[in-house]
Amino acid sequence: MFVGHECLAFALAGWGARRAGRDARTALALAGVAALAALLPDLDVAYAVATYAAAVAGGVPLGWEAFWGVANRVHRVVTHPLPVGAAATLAFGAGHLVGRARRSDPSPSAVVTAAVALLAGLAILWGFRSTVGLSAAVVAAAFLLVAAVAGAAVARRTPLPPTATMLAAGVGFLTHPFGDVFLASPPPLLSPFGPPLLTERVVLSVDPTLNLLGILFVEVAAVWAAVAVYAQLASPGGSQTALRDAVDPRAGLGLVYAPAAFVLPRPTIADAHVLGFTIVPLALLVGGWIWLSARGGDAVRSSAGLDRDPRFVAVVGALTALTVAAAGYLVAYAAV
Repeated sequence: MFVGHECLAFALAGWGARRAGRDARTALALAGVAALAALLPDLDVAYAVATYAAAVAGGVPLGWEAFWGVANRVHRVVTHPLPVGAAATLAFGAGHLVGRARRSDPSPSAVVTAAVALLAGLAILWGFRSTVGLSAAVVAAAFLLVAAVAGAAVARRTPLPPTATMLAAGVGFLTHPFGDVFLASPPPLLSPFGPPLLTERVVLSVDPTLNLLGILFVEVAAVWAAVAVYAQLASPGGSQTALRDAVDPRAGLGLVYAPAAFVLPRPTIADAHVLGFTIVPLALLVGGWIWLSARGGDAVRSSAGLDRDPRFVAVVGALTALTVAAAGYLVAYAAV
């Protein structure tokens, strides 16, 4: 997944917070915390890029396959396992409590959480140092430090309650690895303390192109879930109609992508850019057109009011166009 990690965490945390009785504004903020936490594990790609650059200097060829061949030895190995996600959740919570404590004396819960986070972090570092190597332990230490800093930053900028904030962060950290079971090698879920639960990626279809389309639909579904939860939380009174009223008919232009099934090479996971670098720009163009029109006052009006926001209307339009384009491509591909 790309944005699917963040969108899934946003949707789950926002929906869960609302179900737990939080007001819409707090639930929306907690959803944002979950999305932030879901983003952080992929920061290890910076280390992967550096590793690949060193490999290129040593003679490895340039290219997507060569990059992932090198990067997958680093990317997902350290920051994605569930024990690391649990430790990152504690680090985020400790950072949040420390950030709040700067405005007052540290509470006993802040001290206890910080101590537990430190012990969990040390256990993770020892595990990676023993089973993988020093470089993995260094990456893990940097990741946990970033999680703690992010928690402190959230505390300084929001009045969110500590426990709910840590739980929301946990949603992001602990759901992230499951979004990566469809592409490349799945992360070692129990590392550094146990064997990998999955050794091969999850395949949705034996046809490689249909498999890639299935992955696309999974990610699109995650984005739709996030948009739906946002519409529910951000609309006055939690209106159910804001999302429906924001759909622009011009999103149907996504159907023009269907002939790509006859023209472009059939994409697979190995060359997914053939699909991604063509279908996404089309959706963005449609969304941009809708955004320009919405800014000019052409957006559909409703009692909910959210669909008067040009950005929301554009996002819904682009996402609808992407969904229509993918569905049209699927139908055309099946007809070949």
